[in-house]
Amino acid sequence: MKSLHSMGLAVAALALMAPLSAHAETPAGWYVGMNTNMSFQRDGDAKASGVTDTVKYKDGWGLAGYSGYAFGNGIREEGEVVYRHSSAKEISGENAGAAGGGLHNLAVMANTLYDFDTGTRITPYIGAGIGGSLVGPDNMRTINGAAFDDSRLNFAYQGIAGFALKLEGNWSFAADYRYFATPMTKADTNIDGDGKLQNASHNIMMGIKYAFTQPAAPAPAPMPAPATYVPTPAPSPVAPRAAAPVIAPVPQSYMVFFDFDKAVITPEARRVIEAASADFKRGKHVRLLITGHTDTMGTIAYNMRLSERRAAAVKMAFVAQGVPAADIATHASGEKDLLVPTNDQVREVQNRRAEIVFK
Repeated sequence: MKSLHSMGLAVAALALMAPLSAHAETPAGWYVGMNTNMSFQRDGDAKASGVTDTVKYKDGWGLAGYSGYAFGNGIREEGEVVYRHSSAKEISGENAGAAGGGLHNLAVMANTLYDFDTGTRITPYIGAGIGGSLVGPDNMRTINGAAFDDSRLNFAYQGIAGFALKLEGNWSFAADYRYFATPMTKADTNIDGDGKLQNASHNIMMGIKYAFTQPAAPAPAPMPAPATYVPTPAPSPVAPRAAAPVIAPVPQSYMVFFDFDKAVITPEARRVIEAASADFKRGKHVRLLITGHTDTMGTIAYNMRLSERRAAAVKMAFVAQGVPAADIATHASGEKDLLVPTNDQVREVQNRRAEIVFK
């Protein structure tokens, strides 16, 4: 059990060490993955020849592979194949002493899981699964010389709680705790026919997941124009004074663009903001409105928060240029008001923007 506690602490430490800077929810689409498993088989009753004793097990191991579909609303459905094995350690009860052999489970499970969108690289999840497990004691010697050596298909169930950590591209690291069990399992023995075994385990699973929901490296899109603006109409001609300078019209709107899933001002955007700041001061305007936008990747709620962060980042850049914060208003539009109309879950560079308007 000390090993189980140590592994649990390691999983928690990885979660705390992860950077909290990017969205991690699985968008709609298919995914696959594989896990390694540390299995801690619970002490269980073994019944044979009219005697019931308790079998204790050594720490075990396992491997798993799975494939599933995320619906984009937090819910995932997946199928899993997992193998676990634990060696018997000792018997307590009427026949106390060493026990030989071991116990394995080859299970096929159907799992339903729910992801909690945190707006960071870490996505906690919970779930449950049902299925069938081929439970097989491997020449497990327990009671009065009885050897359990058989495989029987049993109903199986499990509870799941863990987290996924978004890595580069389409990859994620996943770690979770699973309680896995079957009802009392029958098994042949070399004396007196059938015996019965209890079968339940605590499990720590860690592995890698790959999502097919977006390209691993987005195709480069043509860079948009660094800024667009609507010029102020020139005033009606008035007979100028001889010495009056000619004043050029001041642009009244701009756009700056962002990298995917980022709210960081790029060098190109900074140059636009510097020019817009000078124009704002020169034009004697009284108000500046910044509206943040996103493309359609991710959830509506997450994109609304991302657009808020983009508008706030542009505001801070204007303040750094000497524009008073009191003169700046921000607005979040999320994935509404797309500059380039697209379907859901589509990356589009021209939709990842902030619009700047002088009032």
